[in-house]
Amino acid sequence: MRCSRLPLVLGCVVVMGCSTEMSLRQVTEAEQAVNSRLDTWVRALNNGELDTLLLMHHRVSELTVIWGTGQEAHGWEEEETFYREFFASIDRMNLAMQRPETQILTPRFAITTLRHSTDVIRADGERDAPMAGHVTLVWVKDPTDDQWKIHLSHMSFRPPTID
Repeated sequence: MRCSRLPLVLGCVVVMGCSTEMSLRQVTEAEQAVNSRLDTWVRALNNGELDTLLLMHHRVSELTVIWGTGQEAHGWEEEETFYREFFASIDRMNLAMQRPETQILTPRFAITTLRHSTDVIRADGERDAPMAGHVTLVWVKDPTDDQWKIHLSHMSFRPPTID
């Protein structure tokens, strides 16, 4: 199963993170850059800015994106197809971040975790049930343009609770 790559990828990132010392200033600057990219990603999702979203992802065949619906995209081309189909099927969405935490592991690898709540209005006007859960993003600093890009993304949804 391709999902089994997640522990391997995270393990490699952690090992690489232990081998590179960064100054406090370098870590702070990298955190600010990743958090800025995270804000751009959320804003692009909420505004349906497909071109911006596609530029946010590491354009490699190893890109892995697991959506809360259980859908998986392996490689940049599959992710592009998913985004195009998703945004063609909705009118609008609102993803709100809660408690984002970013850790810089090396000068080229970072990880962000956060909670989210998401509302989606379909193209036919139907509103999906509000969703909430967690997001994990593994970032890589792309050497071609020196920008932080999403290399691995995993979104989960908690089942709605009845109060």
